[in-house]
Amino acid sequence: MDTVSNTRGEIMIESLRVLNLQSDEQLKKLKSFLNDFNLTLDAIDYAIVAEIGQTIIGSCCKHRNILKCFAIRSEYQGLGLTQKLLTEVAYKAFEQGYYHTFIFSKPSNSEIFLSLGYKEIMTTDEVILMEKGNTSIKDYISDIERKYSLGSTMNGAIVMNCNPFTLGHQYLIETASKQVDRLIIFAVEEDASTFPFKDRFELMIQGTKHLDNVLVLPSSFYIISQATFPNYFLRDKEHAFTTYARLDLSIFGYWFSQLNVKIRFVGEEPLDPMTDMYNQTMMEVLPKYGMQLKIIPRKENDSGVISASKVRALLKEDRWEEVAKFVPKTTYDYLLRADEIIAKLKKYDSQH
Repeated sequence: MDTVSNTRGEIMIESLRVLNLQSDEQLKKLKSFLNDFNLTLDAIDYAIVAEIGQTIIGSCCKHRNILKCFAIRSEYQGLGLTQKLLTEVAYKAFEQGYYHTFIFSKPSNSEIFLSLGYKEIMTTDEVILMEKGNTSIKDYISDIERKYSLGSTMNGAIVMNCNPFTLGHQYLIETASKQVDRLIIFAVEEDASTFPFKDRFELMIQGTKHLDNVLVLPSSFYIISQATFPNYFLRDKEHAFTTYARLDLSIFGYWFSQLNVKIRFVGEEPLDPMTDMYNQTMMEVLPKYGMQLKIIPRKENDSGVISASKVRALLKEDRWEEVAKFVPKTTYDYLLRADEIIAKLKKYDSQH
């Protein structure tokens, strides 16, 4: 326990408490506190609050290495609670093996986090993303440029999930690779898909081995997955996807253009309205950073557009002859061995 004075000069006793996330009562109390700041409770795996008596005066939470749901009542701001809360939550992340933490917040909070050693990655009208730890986005970009000598070539990029890798993905890569000196494939690293990242990554490498100018790299945290983007601080939840897309694409445009990426390629999206919206946002954001967007028509077969979602649907029904028309041999051979994953696919109707 610590003694603090609020802005009215009253002496109060403040304590920090780790919440039991299985307690509906404690979560309800946290939600009520956050609601006073127009914040909502996002996905979290750890929460700590500062209290005076039974009253919450500050909070900070996290999910994996993302710090979130940070708030302090106005009369207790400037008294050192910010550092206490952030330090406790960051230390918990460190205990769990996360040596690099991130904060998504309102831009108005930037000075608070800068004073505590966080560095800005990107700011848009609605959100700021900051980081602190054993590396930085500047280090990440410099390491890639140095390792693969990307500064002297005209490069393109594709961000891909490949769940799993199909003939459609392969066609997009082959088409794009003919238009640039080097083509960088950033494999989405977030494990929110049916097929795990390590398998998807290997399938991308195997499926592009015949292309000498193609480089496959993990996406890193800096290409933000919608699955990890918190929206607890957004008043307008209906436009959360657009806010996420603008931040993600601003980071890509500003930082990844330093790898001499001049063109970002995407497949035409006739099926998924969210992906189509993301592509439209790319057309708005990327040119600001000297980057061009090229949309490649999707590859089709006798059944129509080739997509990973169709492959998953065919796998669920054991229609292996048709699966073979949608994927390269390297993917097909992998799927024949992926009994456990396909069993899970049949059990759960994944949307990823």
